[in-house]
Amino acid sequence: MSRARLILGLLAAGLFLLLLGPLRAFAQSRGWRMGRNAAPWFQRLACAALGVEVRVHGRPAPGKRLIVANHVSWLDVLTLGSVEPMIFLAKKEIGAPALGGRLARLQGIIFVDRGRRRCIPPVNAEMARAMVEGEPVVLFAEATTGDGNRILPFRSSHFEAVRAAAADGGAAIQPVFLDYSRIGGLPVARRDRPLFAWYGDTTFIPHFRRFVALGPTRCDVHYGPPIPVSAETGRKLLARRTEAEVRALAGAARAANCPILAGVGSS
Repeated sequence: MSRARLILGLLAAGLFLLLLGPLRAFAQSRGWRMGRNAAPWFQRLACAALGVEVRVHGRPAPGKRLIVANHVSWLDVLTLGSVEPMIFLAKKEIGAPALGGRLARLQGIIFVDRGRRRCIPPVNAEMARAMVEGEPVVLFAEATTGDGNRILPFRSSHFEAVRAAAADGGAAIQPVFLDYSRIGGLPVARRDRPLFAWYGDTTFIPHFRRFVALGPTRCDVHYGPPIPVSAETGRKLLARRTEAEVRALAGAARAANCPILAGVGSS
């Protein structure tokens, strides 16, 4: 990857963030939806700077929606967030640094303290309120990142939010699979997927340096058919069904990408 392109692209994205972040925060403080399209444009600038091509398969569903996706890396927010305006559920630590907090205000993020179970009900209520107001909310239901080769079991706690949103006239879960499928134009093999993954004790700066050294990459964002939700549907059942749909998307995507190198991928 060209160092000049990387630096110029990140500077452009940073300037975009510095200028529009405060305006978006002001609009949010007034309850306005003005500027909600700013976040996808920022993510697209950042993806372009990093040499990440995003391809979308399927389409976002209309109406109240909980987007549930697999979780691989810090890249997930950039790639998925570049597609459409959405709000992410994230650990509270992300909002602490100055840059992280500014990006959070631009993107729209609901923070959760995963170490305190009593915080889950108010967070679910905030998620439901956002969906009722027309903002899709993203849940990484694995609650952590893995090595990119397998999908971890989905936790059901925050599926309660979409049940609450459905009490006001129905809602849906949209399963999404994020597939980092190409490096330098070549298919990503099973052994290559941890190059994208940010997990375990890996620190950000070394991972970032390794990633930018890879060259042009591609992420395929696979939108699955929406799963209708009613207030009567149990959250654990919703979690199991959604996990099965994301695994199915993973299997189909990897088989289509490279049948020989795909591996099981969704075990």
